[in-house]
Order: sequence, then C-alpha cells, then structure tokens
Amino acid sequence: MPLTPLHCGVAYLINRLKLQLSLPALLVSSMAPDIEIPILFLVIGNSQGRLVLHSIVGAATLSTVLSVFVTVFLYPPIVSLLFRLDKKRIEERCRLSILLVLSCISGGLAHVFVDSMSHKFNPLLYPFVSESFDAFRLTTDCGLNNLIVSSALLLLLILFFVNEIRKGTKNFWMRMLVRGAYRFMHRVESIQKRSVPLNSCHVSVSNSTNVP
Repeated sequence: MPLTPLHCGVAYLINRLKLQLSLPALLVSSMAPDIEIPILFLVIGNSQGRLVLHSIVGAATLSTVLSVFVTVFLYPPIVSLLFRLDKKRIEERCRLSILLVLSCISGGLAHVFVDSMSHKFNPLLYPFVSESFDAFRLTTDCGLNNLIVSSALLLLLILFFVNEIRKGTKNFWMRMLVRGAYRFMHRVESIQKRSVPLNSCHVSVSNSTNVP
C-alpha cells in the first residue's frame, strides 16, 4: 500500500499536464480517500480499511465533497501559517469554482486508480459490486506491486522537487503548494506590463489625430 503522501506525485503530474487545474485541490484530493482507513478500522473493524472512498462512485462524490471543503476552508490558513505564504494568493487559487471541483474529482479518481494497481482488495465498483475489482493490479504478488507503485510515486515526487529546486529557492513553496496561482498571477502581471505601453501609444496616437 503506497503511503498517503506519495500520491502527491500524481497530483503534480496532473498539474503539469493540465495547468489550469488547481494544484491545492489536486494535492488535497489525491490524499483524501485514505481518511476512511482509520475511520473504518475504528468504527466497524474493517481489516481492509478501504471501501466507499476507494470506489469510483465514492471518489467522485463523497471524497470530492470532502476535498472541496478542505481546499476552500482549511488549506489557505494552514498552508499560509506553516509555510509563511501569502494567504490571499492561496485563497485565490482555492476559491470555489467548477475547475476546483474538477480538480478534486481528478485527484480522487487518480488515487483510486493508483491504489488498484497494488492492493489486494480493490472496491472500485462498490456499492454495485462488493467483490474486489483487480483488472488494474500489476501482478498477483501484492508486495511486489506495492514496491513498484510506491517507488514510481516516490520517483515522481523527487523529480518534481528537484526540478523546482533547480529554479531557485525563491517562491519554492509557493510553486510546490500553490503552483497554479503563482503561474497565473505571474502571467497576469506580465500581460499588464506589456499592455501599458500599448495603451499609452494608443492614447498618443489618438491625441495626435485631434491636433489641428
């Protein structure tokens, strides 16, 4: 079973492929399904520890609702406090929107798919089918599967961290935790800077045409 934080590697990969998706939402939702593991164990003594949120339906509904709540209301204050980042910038990227919801759905489904490649019990089709759906499991050896998947996720994380470190330490955590917001604001600022001389030229031309 891949450790929960390792799933963030997939979140970074999705963000790299689809930059308009919310990175905070992807990070939260990529880990959210595992919240049911201790709950199931404590409440009903489920030894598998994975059921509703590790199904396609559960990941797309309950896990998404949970991820949206955490991303919108908890992520900005916690991340800004722990990493001393600009809370307003984080809130802009964590604002409730269709893209944020789609990001949460993507992260949750990605978690479920990755888990299904290594776990012995995969309730992907729950509640319609209670049996394990093992079509995506790599081999019959779950220990080997876990090693392969966990190693791949860890490698992804290392690659993304190293890539960002090579860009410099300035705004490192902003890029790693709020990447979309940082890029978006940087693009907006660049566009505004380029538009200023254009607007001034337009005004100059307009004024010159009015001179007799």
